[in-house]
Amino acid sequence: MVTRALTAVPLPAPLTGARLGSAWRVNPTVGVILLVLAVLYVSGTLVARRRGERWPVYRTIVFLIGLAVFAWTTMSFLGVYQQVMFWPRAVQIIMLLMVAPLFLALAMPVRLMIEGGPRWLAAAVRWALATRVAALVTFPAVVSIMFLVTPFTVYFSPIYEDTLRSRGAAWVLSFVLSGLGFFYYWTRLRLDPVPKEYPHLVSVWITFAEAIADGALGLTLMFGHHLIAGDWYTALNKPWGPTPKQDQVWGGGALWLIGDLAGVPFLGALWRRMFDEDRDKAAQVDAELDAMEAAGEIVYGTASTAVGAPGAADVVGSAAAIGSAAAGSAAAVEGDETVAVDASTPVSISHTSAATVGAGGSGEAAKRTRPWWETDPVLGRRYGFIEEE
Repeated sequence: MVTRALTAVPLPAPLTGARLGSAWRVNPTVGVILLVLAVLYVSGTLVARRRGERWPVYRTIVFLIGLAVFAWTTMSFLGVYQQVMFWPRAVQIIMLLMVAPLFLALAMPVRLMIEGGPRWLAAAVRWALATRVAALVTFPAVVSIMFLVTPFTVYFSPIYEDTLRSRGAAWVLSFVLSGLGFFYYWTRLRLDPVPKEYPHLVSVWITFAEAIADGALGLTLMFGHHLIAGDWYTALNKPWGPTPKQDQVWGGGALWLIGDLAGVPFLGALWRRMFDEDRDKAAQVDAELDAMEAAGEIVYGTASTAVGAPGAADVVGSAAAIGSAAAGSAAAVEGDETVAVDASTPVSISHTSAATVGAGGSGEAAKRTRPWWETDPVLGRRYGFIEEE
């Protein structure tokens, strides 16, 4: 049983609407740490720009927002009442784990260390990202388990009550939660360099699992019969505020709500990242095809140029397949019977120069006039166009 003597914390004034904005508990040491981080980030952006790197202003803004969210969460009324009420502490934990780190990850600080930091720091970051240890700890299953299990560990272990007894332990947990949250968003968003990239759909499914875990934890806190640190809150004997049970119900609901709401912008950022990568890959493929065409390595043939050439039956046969979808603009060729084909109908993309189109025997000509994706070694074997040897 926890006695009042062991809960030697001063009871603040009753929490009212006015106190939500006026109650503060500033920690000068933490304030200096946050200020140093802000100065280092802004300095890094200036160095990166001097080196010719483009660094948008919005990244600096979201980084400063992340630091401001951390400061508000730990020093506002949430920090004042975190030792005497459950729901402010619950809001604090979920904000430190899921909200503040999201802004920090969107600011891409790892990339800034490479592009705007000292040369030795950039080399050290690149070396660390290339290690096998980094690849192991950033594996999706490892990161997800760490992220999902952490809230349960905090609430259902002595850690929670230890942070009520010691302000120092509470500050350590605050930085650990934000660090773990940043680690999760860093590996899932992949805005910064990562040891190994995994499909974004993996992150989408992990996000749904995280939402389910938040709901499970929230429901457990709201409707479970076990009071978290019940002896501690009972021994405080507050003459105001909700009962310990009602306090925990409010905290569980706040945790569930904030956790799910924090997942919405994360999913938005994740989907945008997916679309941007698809767009960049499409532009890269188009540029490579344009370069190959300009170099004469590929030829866009038409039915009119292919008819009459050796292997023309294969070419016009391709035109017939395409033409069937274009309401009969092309025609089939079998044996010696040839039907006129629209000259504007594209037949194939050939991995050869214009001088070699139509040359050689029928088998070689057919190979040259097959679409490029059928003769590509990787795609051809994957989709059955090329038989395995």
